[in-house]
Amino acid sequence: MTDTTMTEPAGRRRRRLLTTAAMLLLSLLVALLLAEGLVRLANGVGLVDLSASLAELPAAGGDEAVQLNATDGEQPLYISDPSLHHRMAANWNGFFPEEIVQDVGRSQVPIRTNSLGLRSAELAEPKPADLFRILALGDSVTFGWGLRGEDSYSSQLASLLATLRPQQRFEVVNAGVSGYGPWQQVRWLEQTGLDLQPDVVVVQVHLNDAADDLWGALGQQSGQQGWLAQRSLLARLAQRVLGNAAPASSAPCANDWKVGVNEVCWQRTEGFLDKLHSEAAGTGAVTVLMPSPMRWQVEPGVRDSRAWVDAARYQEVLRAYAQRNGWLFVDPLPAFRKSQAENQGQTLFLDVGHPNEAGQRLMAQELYSALNQAGALP
Repeated sequence: MTDTTMTEPAGRRRRRLLTTAAMLLLSLLVALLLAEGLVRLANGVGLVDLSASLAELPAAGGDEAVQLNATDGEQPLYISDPSLHHRMAANWNGFFPEEIVQDVGRSQVPIRTNSLGLRSAELAEPKPADLFRILALGDSVTFGWGLRGEDSYSSQLASLLATLRPQQRFEVVNAGVSGYGPWQQVRWLEQTGLDLQPDVVVVQVHLNDAADDLWGALGQQSGQQGWLAQRSLLARLAQRVLGNAAPASSAPCANDWKVGVNEVCWQRTEGFLDKLHSEAAGTGAVTVLMPSPMRWQVEPGVRDSRAWVDAARYQEVLRAYAQRNGWLFVDPLPAFRKSQAENQGQTLFLDVGHPNEAGQRLMAQELYSALNQAGALP
């Protein structure tokens, strides 16, 4: 009799505790759903900017929003990577979409990658003792967006070297990947690039790198993105707030390309460039920093839809940085402007930021001249 009366209250207590816990969990779930709705509303009306960063996106694709499929339709060019966000598939064979290459007057422009997923020929490892290897890191400009592989500045530099210095063996490796910025380039260099034993490492920088590096850094510092972080703006907001102090959007990055102004985004880019220089120079390689020009900087009357770019002076910022930190600096912009003045009506660009074959040739020529004058070539 006594045992029964003792067990019944204990059973009821357990039920009450379970009921209370369930109600608390349900209340928490409702609160989180309400908070998610409020965050989505704030994002929708522009109070905050929670656009997914490159590091936070769940699938690959690069920055051109064009899905490139192999000729057999089995595998896309860009595949997801847990560390780099995306990379190019190895031994890939396909073509640029027609809407891209029609601007350069071609019906088919092939894309092929080697076993490392690079738009280059197969590379000998270890590097032969008599081979001078130049590694070109960059984004879609280095990759040669919309162009044949032989029209990229890396291939044209290789042709220049073979013509002007036939007594020496040179190899220029195109390690450009569309959508990559310094935060990915330094990771790829550590993972793969240094094993190629480069004698020169060229880092091509683009106008959008400061913004990409801001969100890329935050995404990587938050750890690998799980299901919740990929789908919940509330989780994304929490990661950004708790992970690092940051602006509400990447708009302040526009100011970072003006000397002496807000540096919230540039500080991260500078840190990645510092690491690139340290890793490459630590193996004895010469490091080269090369900003690629924008069309609006070269052609009169051309304007970018983003109003702030007219005030951007990223070449000046990068030149000052390179001089302070032991980089060889190459700025193709003056050569672009000179060519435009001498050949009016002949553009050097495919679009607002991708050089065409002639523009890539100028970049190769400027790179060769700088390496030659600096005594960086054998």
